[in-house]
Amino acid sequence: MKIAVIGGVGSGKSTVLSMLRNAGEDVVDCDALYREVKKNARYRQELVDEFGDVLTDGVIDNRKVAAVVLGDREKLDRLNALAHPYVKKELDKKCEGKKRVFVEVQVFENGLLADYFDKVWLIVGDRQTRLSRVVVRDDCDTERVERIMAVQPRDEDRKKAGYTVIVNDGSLRELQEAVNKKLKELG
Repeated sequence: MKIAVIGGVGSGKSTVLSMLRNAGEDVVDCDALYREVKKNARYRQELVDEFGDVLTDGVIDNRKVAAVVLGDREKLDRLNALAHPYVKKELDKKCEGKKRVFVEVQVFENGLLADYFDKVWLIVGDRQTRLSRVVVRDDCDTERVERIMAVQPRDEDRKKAGYTVIVNDGSLRELQEAVNKKLKELG
């Protein structure tokens, strides 16, 4: 069984994955897979062909890519369409032979990975709390986080899809209790 763990920036996906890992569950982080994909020469070239100079010293420069795609839904969708086949190939390798695996997925609803999973856990939190978390975590300004949030699906819309919802507005202990409860429900 493959379970996607999704949520907006600052929702606590990585914290939930850490809790699952500590509980002995198999976990995969798509961001880590993407870091491997970025080393692929063919992918780098496709990115340059699509978006121009997004490399620094031959390496994909995340800030340059963000400058091109942030706030532009069409360009972001094109970036995801380029990256997801590579990420999915790596994900297949990581999930092979596992009875149950939880996968932190940063970009989900575009259709390239949505049908890949048996279940979806949606981590949600108050918008202001999430904003504050990211500003502190990434040492960035509020405007940058707002631009990221603007291109992400809204929690309210995602809740309508029938995903398993975990609310992360309280303490770590409360989040751990919520994760434990959902694990018990899975059996």
